Amino acid sequence: MSKDTSLHVHLMNTIFQLCELAAYFLEALICYFFIQLFFPEKAKGKFSFFLLSGVLLLTLQLADSLHVYPFLVTLWFVFYICMTTVLIFHVDVFYAVSLVSFYILCVYIIDFFCISVMGVFLKNQQFAQMVIAQLSQWRLVYQAADKLLLTGAYFLARKAFRRELAYNPRMMFLTSGLGLCGVGFLSWLTIQETSLHALFGWSMCIILLFLIYFLLLFYSKYVGEQKQRLALELKEQMIDREYDLMVRQQQEQEELSHDMKNHLLVLSSMIGEGKMTEAETYLERMGEPLRQLEMMVWTGNPVLDVLLNNARSSAAKKKIRFTIQADALTLGDMEDRETCSLFSNLLDNAVEAADRVEKGDRWITVKMRKAGDMIFIELSNSMTGRPSVKDNRLVTTKREGTGHGLGLKSAERVVEKYGGSLVCEYGDGVFTVLVSFLEGLRDLS
Repeated sequence: MSKDTSLHVHLMNTIFQLCELAAYFLEALICYFFIQLFFPEKAKGKFSFFLLSGVLLLTLQLADSLHVYPFLVTLWFVFYICMTTVLIFHVDVFYAVSLVSFYILCVYIIDFFCISVMGVFLKNQQFAQMVIAQLSQWRLVYQAADKLLLTGAYFLARKAFRRELAYNPRMMFLTSGLGLCGVGFLSWLTIQETSLHALFGWSMCIILLFLIYFLLLFYSKYVGEQKQRLALELKEQMIDREYDLMVRQQQEQEELSHDMKNHLLVLSSMIGEGKMTEAETYLERMGEPLRQLEMMVWTGNPVLDVLLNNARSSAAKKKIRFTIQADALTLGDMEDRETCSLFSNLLDNAVEAADRVEKGDRWITVKMRKAGDMIFIELSNSMTGRPSVKDNRLVTTKREGTGHGLGLKSAERVVEKYGGSLVCEYGDGVFTVLVSFLEGLRDLS
Protein backbone atom coordinates (compact mmCIF):
# COMPACT_ATOMS: atom_id res chain seq x y z
CA MET A 1 0.00 0.00 0.00
CA SER A 2 1.45 3.37 -1.06
CA LYS A 3 1.95 6.28 1.32
CA ASP A 4 -0.77 8.34 -0.40
CA THR A 5 -3.24 5.48 -0.10
CA SER A 6 -2.38 5.04 3.57
CA LEU A 7 -2.93 8.75 4.23
CA HIS A 8 -6.24 8.63 2.38
CA VAL A 9 -7.43 5.65 4.45
CA HIS A 10 -6.33 7.36 7.67
CA LEU A 11 -8.15 10.55 6.65
CA MET A 12 -11.33 8.66 5.82
CA ASN A 13 -11.21 6.77 9.13
CA THR A 14 -10.81 10.07 10.97
CA ILE A 15 -13.81 11.53 9.14
CA PHE A 16 -15.87 8.43 9.90
CA GLN A 17 -15.01 8.62 13.61
CA LEU A 18 -15.80 12.34 13.80
CA CYS A 19 -19.16 11.70 12.17
CA GLU A 20 -19.86 8.94 14.69
CA LEU A 21 -19.09 11.30 17.56
CA ALA A 22 -21.24 14.01 15.98
CA ALA A 23 -24.11 11.52 15.72
CA TYR A 24 -23.76 10.62 19.43
CA PHE A 25 -23.63 14.32 20.33
CA LEU A 26 -26.78 15.08 18.34
CA GLU A 27 -28.65 12.12 19.85
CA ALA A 28 -27.79 13.27 23.39
CA LEU A 29 -28.66 16.90 22.64
CA ILE A 30 -32.02 16.03 21.10
CA CYS A 31 -32.75 13.80 24.11
CA TYR A 32 -32.40 16.75 26.49
CA PHE A 33 -34.62 18.92 24.30
CA PHE A 34 -37.15 16.08 24.06
CA ILE A 35 -37.32 15.79 27.87
CA GLN A 36 -37.74 19.56 28.12
CA LEU A 37 -41.08 19.19 26.30
CA PHE A 38 -42.37 17.56 29.49
CA PHE A 39 -40.72 20.02 31.93
CA PRO A 40 -40.45 23.38 30.08
CA GLU A 41 -40.13 25.47 33.25
CA LYS A 42 -37.58 23.36 35.12
CA ALA A 43 -34.51 23.80 32.90
CA LYS A 44 -33.22 27.37 32.89
CA GLY A 45 -31.20 27.99 29.74
CA LYS A 46 -30.10 25.51 27.12
CA PHE A 47 -26.33 25.93 27.48
CA SER A 48 -26.28 23.04 29.96
CA PHE A 49 -27.69 20.74 27.25
CA PHE A 50 -24.74 21.45 24.96
CA LEU A 51 -22.23 21.25 27.82
CA LEU A 52 -23.48 17.90 29.09
CA SER A 53 -23.66 16.50 25.55
CA GLY A 54 -20.04 17.56 25.06
CA VAL A 55 -18.95 15.87 28.28
CA LEU A 56 -20.75 12.69 27.20
CA LEU A 57 -18.92 12.88 23.89
CA LEU A 58 -15.56 12.96 25.68
CA THR A 59 -16.44 9.90 27.76
CA LEU A 60 -17.53 8.02 24.62
CA GLN A 61 -14.26 8.93 22.92
CA LEU A 62 -12.38 7.61 25.95
CA ALA A 63 -14.41 4.38 25.86
CA ASP A 64 -13.63 3.99 22.16
CA SER A 65 -9.90 4.41 22.75
CA LEU A 66 -10.08 1.75 25.49
CA HIS A 67 -12.03 -0.59 23.16
CA VAL A 68 -14.94 -0.93 25.56
CA TYR A 69 -17.64 -3.38 24.47
CA PRO A 70 -20.35 -1.47 22.45
CA PHE A 71 -23.20 -2.79 24.62
CA LEU A 72 -21.53 -1.27 27.72
CA VAL A 73 -21.10 2.02 25.86
CA THR A 74 -24.84 2.06 25.14
CA LEU A 75 -25.63 1.36 28.79
CA TRP A 76 -23.32 4.21 29.83
CA PHE A 77 -25.09 6.51 27.36
CA VAL A 78 -28.48 5.71 28.92
CA PHE A 79 -27.18 5.96 32.51
CA TYR A 80 -25.47 9.31 31.87
CA ILE A 81 -28.56 10.83 30.24
CA CYS A 82 -30.80 9.61 33.08
CA MET A 83 -28.59 10.96 35.88
CA THR A 84 -28.02 14.34 34.23
CA THR A 85 -31.76 14.59 33.54
CA VAL A 86 -32.40 14.18 37.27
CA LEU A 87 -29.89 16.96 38.00
CA ILE A 88 -30.93 19.60 35.47
CA PHE A 89 -34.70 19.01 35.49
CA HIS A 90 -34.99 18.19 39.23
CA VAL A 91 -37.21 15.16 38.64
CA ASP A 92 -37.47 11.74 40.21
CA VAL A 93 -35.13 9.03 38.90
CA PHE A 94 -38.06 6.92 37.72
CA TYR A 95 -39.45 9.85 35.74
CA ALA A 96 -36.07 10.30 34.06
CA VAL A 97 -35.69 6.58 33.29
CA SER A 98 -39.19 6.36 31.80
CA LEU A 99 -38.60 9.32 29.48
CA VAL A 100 -35.08 8.33 28.43
CA SER A 101 -36.18 4.75 27.74
CA PHE A 102 -39.00 6.03 25.55
CA TYR A 103 -36.56 8.28 23.71
CA ILE A 104 -34.19 5.32 23.16
CA LEU A 105 -37.14 3.36 21.77
CA CYS A 106 -37.86 6.17 19.31
CA VAL A 107 -34.18 6.34 18.29
CA TYR A 108 -33.98 2.58 17.63
CA ILE A 109 -37.16 2.61 15.55
CA ILE A 110 -35.93 5.53 13.45
CA ASP A 111 -32.45 3.95 13.09
CA PHE A 112 -33.70 0.65 11.73
CA PHE A 113 -36.43 2.26 9.67
CA CYS A 114 -33.71 4.19 7.82
CA ILE A 115 -31.60 1.04 7.46
CA SER A 116 -34.58 -0.88 6.06
CA VAL A 117 -35.50 1.85 3.58
CA MET A 118 -31.92 2.11 2.29
CA GLY A 119 -31.47 -1.68 2.19
CA VAL A 120 -34.65 -2.20 0.18
CA PHE A 121 -33.83 0.74 -2.12
CA LEU A 122 -30.32 -0.64 -2.79
CA LYS A 123 -31.66 -4.21 -3.02
CA ASN A 124 -29.01 -5.30 -0.53
CA GLN A 125 -30.30 -7.82 2.03
CA GLN A 126 -27.06 -7.56 4.02
CA PHE A 127 -27.21 -3.76 4.23
CA ALA A 128 -27.91 -3.75 7.97
CA GLN A 129 -24.86 -5.90 8.69
CA MET A 130 -22.73 -3.68 6.46
CA VAL A 131 -23.62 -0.32 8.07
CA ILE A 132 -23.51 -1.67 11.65
CA ALA A 133 -20.30 -3.69 11.42
CA GLN A 134 -18.01 -1.26 9.62
CA LEU A 135 -17.33 2.40 8.98
CA SER A 136 -18.06 3.24 5.37
CA GLN A 137 -19.49 5.88 3.09
CA TRP A 138 -22.87 4.16 3.18
CA ARG A 139 -22.81 4.37 6.96
CA LEU A 140 -22.23 8.12 6.63
CA VAL A 141 -25.24 8.39 4.32
CA TYR A 142 -27.31 6.33 6.73
CA GLN A 143 -26.21 8.43 9.73
CA ALA A 144 -27.05 11.67 7.92
CA ALA A 145 -30.51 10.44 6.88
CA ASP A 146 -31.16 8.95 10.31
CA LYS A 147 -30.24 12.07 12.29
CA LEU A 148 -32.15 14.27 9.85
CA LEU A 149 -35.26 12.16 10.44
CA LEU A 150 -34.70 12.21 14.23
CA THR A 151 -34.32 16.00 14.22
CA GLY A 152 -37.45 16.35 12.09
CA ALA A 153 -39.39 14.11 14.49
CA TYR A 154 -38.34 16.30 17.44
CA PHE A 155 -39.41 19.55 15.76
CA LEU A 156 -42.69 17.96 14.73
CA ALA A 157 -43.30 16.91 18.33
CA ARG A 158 -42.37 20.36 19.63
CA LYS A 159 -44.78 22.03 17.24
CA ALA A 160 -47.58 19.63 18.13
CA PHE A 161 -47.00 19.86 21.89
CA ARG A 162 -46.87 23.60 22.53
CA ARG A 163 -47.73 23.29 26.18
CA GLU A 164 -46.22 21.26 29.01
CA LEU A 165 -46.85 17.57 28.39
CA ALA A 166 -48.52 15.41 31.01
CA TYR A 167 -47.85 11.69 31.13
CA ASN A 168 -48.00 8.65 33.37
CA PRO A 169 -44.39 7.55 34.07
CA ARG A 170 -45.37 3.94 34.89
CA MET A 171 -47.32 3.60 31.67
CA MET A 172 -44.48 5.26 29.74
CA PHE A 173 -41.91 2.90 31.27
CA LEU A 174 -44.07 -0.16 30.59
CA THR A 175 -44.65 0.93 26.98
CA SER A 176 -40.93 1.56 26.49
CA GLY A 177 -39.93 -1.77 28.05
CA LEU A 178 -42.33 -3.81 25.92
CA GLY A 179 -41.47 -1.71 22.88
CA LEU A 180 -37.73 -2.27 23.32
CA CYS A 181 -38.28 -6.04 23.61
CA GLY A 182 -40.26 -6.05 20.37
CA VAL A 183 -37.80 -3.73 18.65
CA GLY A 184 -34.89 -5.93 19.77
CA PHE A 185 -36.42 -8.97 18.10
CA LEU A 186 -37.32 -7.03 14.94
CA SER A 187 -33.82 -5.50 14.75
CA TRP A 188 -32.30 -9.02 14.96
CA LEU A 189 -34.48 -10.09 12.04
CA THR A 190 -33.47 -6.97 10.10
CA ILE A 191 -29.77 -7.65 10.65
CA GLN A 192 -30.24 -11.19 9.35
CA GLU A 193 -32.06 -10.00 6.25
CA THR A 194 -32.92 -6.44 5.25
CA SER A 195 -36.08 -7.09 3.25
CA LEU A 196 -39.53 -5.68 2.48
CA HIS A 197 -40.90 -7.62 5.43
CA ALA A 198 -38.47 -5.81 7.74
CA LEU A 199 -39.40 -2.45 6.18
CA PHE A 200 -43.09 -3.23 6.72
CA GLY A 201 -42.42 -4.06 10.37
CA TRP A 202 -40.51 -0.84 10.99
CA SER A 203 -43.17 1.18 9.15
CA MET A 204 -45.74 -0.23 11.58
CA CYS A 205 -43.47 0.85 14.45
CA ILE A 206 -43.37 4.39 13.06
CA ILE A 207 -47.18 4.40 12.88
CA LEU A 208 -47.33 3.17 16.48
CA LEU A 209 -45.03 6.03 17.51
CA PHE A 210 -47.42 8.51 15.91
CA LEU A 211 -50.31 6.90 17.78
CA ILE A 212 -48.40 7.23 21.05
CA TYR A 213 -47.69 10.90 20.31
CA PHE A 214 -51.39 11.55 19.67
CA LEU A 215 -52.31 9.71 22.86
CA LEU A 216 -49.85 11.91 24.76
CA LEU A 217 -51.42 14.98 23.19
CA PHE A 218 -54.96 13.97 24.14
CA TYR A 219 -53.89 12.89 27.62
CA SER A 220 -52.09 16.21 28.20
CA LYS A 221 -55.16 18.12 27.02
CA TYR A 222 -57.39 16.08 29.34
CA VAL A 223 -55.09 16.64 32.34
CA GLY A 224 -54.87 20.36 31.53
CA GLU A 225 -58.65 20.70 31.39
CA GLN A 226 -59.00 18.82 34.66
CA LYS A 227 -56.47 21.11 36.35
CA GLN A 228 -58.23 24.19 35.01
CA ARG A 229 -61.63 22.91 36.15
CA LEU A 230 -60.30 22.23 39.64
CA ALA A 231 -58.61 25.64 39.72
CA LEU A 232 -61.87 27.35 38.71
CA GLU A 233 -63.72 25.44 41.42
CA LEU A 234 -61.10 26.53 43.95
CA LYS A 235 -61.45 30.13 42.75
CA GLU A 236 -65.23 29.96 43.13
CA GLN A 237 -64.84 28.55 46.64
CA MET A 238 -62.49 31.42 47.51
CA ILE A 239 -65.03 33.91 46.18
CA ASP A 240 -67.82 32.26 48.20
CA ARG A 241 -65.70 32.50 51.36
CA GLU A 242 -64.92 36.14 50.63
CA TYR A 243 -68.61 36.82 50.02
CA ASP A 244 -69.59 35.18 53.32
CA LEU A 245 -66.90 37.20 55.11
CA MET A 246 -68.22 40.37 53.50
CA VAL A 247 -71.80 39.57 54.62
CA ARG A 248 -70.59 39.01 58.19
CA GLN A 249 -68.69 42.30 58.11
CA GLN A 250 -71.82 44.11 56.94
CA GLN A 251 -73.87 42.54 59.72
CA GLU A 252 -71.25 43.50 62.28
CA GLN A 253 -71.24 47.06 60.96
CA GLU A 254 -75.02 47.24 61.28
CA GLU A 255 -74.92 45.81 64.81
CA LEU A 256 -72.19 48.25 65.86
CA SER A 257 -74.09 51.18 64.35
CA HIS A 258 -77.25 50.09 66.16
CA ASP A 259 -75.41 49.76 69.48
CA MET A 260 -73.62 53.09 69.10
CA LYS A 261 -76.60 55.16 70.31
CA ASN A 262 -76.70 53.11 73.51
CA HIS A 263 -72.96 53.67 73.99
CA LEU A 264 -73.47 57.42 73.54
CA LEU A 265 -76.29 57.45 76.12
CA VAL A 266 -74.05 55.68 78.64
CA LEU A 267 -71.19 58.12 77.99
CA SER A 268 -73.51 61.11 78.29
CA SER A 269 -74.79 59.81 81.61
CA MET A 270 -71.26 59.29 82.98
CA ILE A 271 -70.12 62.74 81.93
CA GLY A 272 -73.29 64.31 83.41
CA GLU A 273 -72.58 62.62 86.71
CA GLY A 274 -68.96 63.78 86.63
CA LYS A 275 -67.55 60.26 86.30
CA MET A 276 -64.78 61.30 83.93
CA THR A 277 -62.43 58.43 84.82
CA GLU A 278 -65.14 55.85 84.15
CA ALA A 279 -66.03 57.64 80.89
CA GLU A 280 -62.40 57.51 79.70
CA THR A 281 -62.18 53.79 80.54
CA TYR A 282 -65.45 53.17 78.70
CA LEU A 283 -64.11 55.01 75.63
CA GLU A 284 -60.93 52.93 75.66
CA ARG A 285 -63.01 49.75 75.67
CA MET A 286 -64.96 51.09 72.70
CA GLY A 287 -61.73 51.72 70.72
CA GLU A 288 -61.73 48.47 68.74
CA PRO A 289 -65.45 48.62 67.75
CA LEU A 290 -64.99 52.24 66.71
CA ARG A 291 -62.02 51.33 64.53
CA GLN A 292 -64.16 48.68 62.86
CA LEU A 293 -66.62 51.41 61.92
CA GLU A 294 -63.92 53.24 59.95
CA MET A 295 -65.48 52.16 56.65
CA MET A 296 -65.10 54.59 53.79
CA VAL A 297 -68.09 54.93 51.50
CA TRP A 298 -66.81 55.12 47.92
CA THR A 299 -69.67 54.16 45.63
CA GLY A 300 -72.70 53.75 47.86
CA ASN A 301 -72.87 50.08 46.89
CA PRO A 302 -72.39 48.18 50.20
CA VAL A 303 -70.81 45.09 48.61
CA LEU A 304 -68.44 47.06 46.41
CA ASP A 305 -67.45 49.40 49.23
CA VAL A 306 -66.58 46.45 51.50
CA LEU A 307 -64.43 44.92 48.75
CA LEU A 308 -62.66 48.24 48.11
CA ASN A 309 -61.98 48.77 51.81
CA ASN A 310 -60.70 45.21 52.25
CA ALA A 311 -58.38 45.56 49.25
CA ARG A 312 -57.21 48.94 50.53
CA SER A 313 -56.48 47.43 53.95
CA SER A 314 -54.65 44.45 52.41
CA ALA A 315 -52.55 46.79 50.26
CA ALA A 316 -51.67 48.95 53.25
CA LYS A 317 -50.34 45.90 55.11
CA LYS A 318 -48.12 45.13 52.13
CA LYS A 319 -47.02 48.80 51.89
CA ILE A 320 -48.71 49.30 48.53
CA ARG A 321 -50.09 52.76 47.76
CA PHE A 322 -53.81 52.39 47.05
CA THR A 323 -55.78 55.22 45.42
CA ILE A 324 -59.54 55.23 44.81
CA GLN A 325 -61.43 57.73 42.66
CA ALA A 326 -65.08 56.73 42.45
CA ASP A 327 -68.50 58.11 41.65
CA ALA A 328 -71.69 56.83 43.21
CA LEU A 329 -72.57 53.62 41.35
CA THR A 330 -75.59 51.40 41.03
CA LEU A 331 -74.97 48.00 39.47
CA GLY A 332 -78.53 47.27 38.36
CA ASP A 333 -79.56 43.63 38.50
CA MET A 334 -76.04 42.37 39.24
CA GLU A 335 -76.26 39.97 42.17
CA ASP A 336 -74.08 40.45 45.23
CA ARG A 337 -72.16 37.22 44.51
CA GLU A 338 -71.50 38.37 40.95
CA THR A 339 -70.31 41.77 42.21
CA CYS A 340 -68.03 39.93 44.60
CA SER A 341 -66.76 37.62 41.82
CA LEU A 342 -66.08 40.52 39.44
CA PHE A 343 -64.35 42.98 41.76
CA SER A 344 -62.65 40.57 44.17
CA ASN A 345 -60.90 38.87 41.23
CA LEU A 346 -59.71 42.17 39.78
CA LEU A 347 -58.65 43.62 43.14
CA ASP A 348 -56.93 40.40 44.32
CA ASN A 349 -54.98 40.19 41.05
CA ALA A 350 -53.90 43.82 41.40
CA VAL A 351 -52.71 43.37 45.00
CA GLU A 352 -50.81 40.17 44.13
CA ALA A 353 -49.14 41.74 41.08
CA ALA A 354 -48.13 44.92 42.93
CA ASP A 355 -46.82 42.86 45.84
CA ARG A 356 -44.43 41.05 43.46
CA VAL A 357 -42.72 44.35 42.62
CA GLU A 358 -39.58 44.18 44.76
CA LYS A 359 -38.03 47.50 43.79
CA GLY A 360 -39.55 50.81 42.84
CA ASP A 361 -43.04 52.20 43.33
CA ARG A 362 -45.73 49.72 44.42
CA TRP A 363 -49.16 51.12 43.71
CA ILE A 364 -52.77 50.44 42.73
CA THR A 365 -55.23 52.94 41.30
CA VAL A 366 -58.98 52.33 41.00
CA LYS A 367 -61.16 54.73 38.98
CA MET A 368 -64.93 54.31 38.71
CA ARG A 369 -66.87 56.82 36.67
CA LYS A 370 -70.54 57.09 35.74
CA ALA A 371 -71.84 59.24 32.89
CA GLY A 372 -75.56 58.85 32.43
CA ASP A 373 -76.18 55.12 32.06
CA MET A 374 -72.57 54.47 31.02
CA ILE A 375 -70.17 53.03 33.58
CA PHE A 376 -66.37 53.02 33.20
CA ILE A 377 -64.04 51.16 35.56
CA GLU A 378 -60.25 51.38 35.31
CA LEU A 379 -57.99 49.37 37.61
CA SER A 380 -54.23 49.85 37.21
CA ASN A 381 -51.32 48.45 39.18
CA SER A 382 -47.54 48.33 39.07
CA MET A 383 -46.08 45.04 37.90
CA THR A 384 -42.79 43.32 37.24
CA GLY A 385 -41.96 41.54 34.00
CA ARG A 386 -44.65 40.71 31.47
CA PRO A 387 -47.78 38.57 31.87
CA SER A 388 -47.92 35.19 30.12
CA VAL A 389 -49.95 35.34 26.91
CA LYS A 390 -51.18 32.44 24.79
CA ASP A 391 -53.49 32.72 21.77
CA ASN A 392 -53.91 36.44 22.55
CA ARG A 393 -55.23 35.62 26.02
CA LEU A 394 -53.63 36.01 29.41
CA VAL A 395 -52.82 32.76 31.18
CA THR A 396 -52.01 32.11 34.81
CA THR A 397 -48.35 32.21 35.83
CA LYS A 398 -48.92 30.13 38.96
CA ARG A 399 -48.41 26.38 38.91
CA GLU A 400 -51.48 25.85 41.08
CA GLY A 401 -53.50 27.64 38.44
CA THR A 402 -55.04 30.50 40.45
CA GLY A 403 -53.31 33.48 38.87
CA HIS A 404 -54.35 36.39 36.66
CA GLY A 405 -55.62 34.23 33.80
CA LEU A 406 -58.33 32.34 35.71
CA GLY A 407 -59.38 35.36 37.77
CA LEU A 408 -59.85 37.43 34.63
CA LYS A 409 -61.93 34.66 33.02
CA SER A 410 -64.33 34.72 35.96
CA ALA A 411 -64.53 38.52 35.86
CA GLU A 412 -65.01 38.51 32.09
CA ARG A 413 -67.96 36.12 32.33
CA VAL A 414 -69.77 38.48 34.71
CA VAL A 415 -69.03 41.54 32.56
CA GLU A 416 -70.25 39.86 29.36
CA LYS A 417 -73.41 38.64 31.10
CA TYR A 418 -74.41 42.26 31.71
CA GLY A 419 -73.49 43.55 28.24
CA GLY A 420 -70.09 45.04 29.07
CA SER A 421 -66.54 44.56 27.84
CA LEU A 422 -63.29 43.82 29.66
CA VAL A 423 -59.96 44.79 28.08
CA CYS A 424 -56.43 44.33 29.47
CA GLU A 425 -53.47 46.55 28.66
CA TYR A 426 -49.89 46.19 29.88
CA GLY A 427 -46.50 47.76 29.29
CA ASP A 428 -43.79 49.84 30.97
CA GLY A 429 -44.37 48.11 34.31
CA VAL A 430 -48.11 48.87 34.40
CA PHE A 431 -51.06 46.48 34.08
CA THR A 432 -54.50 47.96 33.45
CA VAL A 433 -57.95 46.39 33.30
CA LEU A 434 -60.66 48.47 31.60
CA VAL A 435 -64.29 47.51 32.19
CA SER A 436 -66.98 49.45 30.38
CA PHE A 437 -70.78 49.28 30.15
CA LEU A 438 -71.47 51.74 27.33
CA GLU A 439 -75.22 51.16 27.43
CA GLY A 440 -75.42 50.60 31.15
CA LEU A 441 -75.85 47.19 32.74
CA ARG A 442 -78.11 44.89 30.76
CA ASP A 443 -81.54 44.43 32.30
CA LEU A 444 -81.99 40.68 32.88
CA SER A 445 -85.53 40.87 34.16
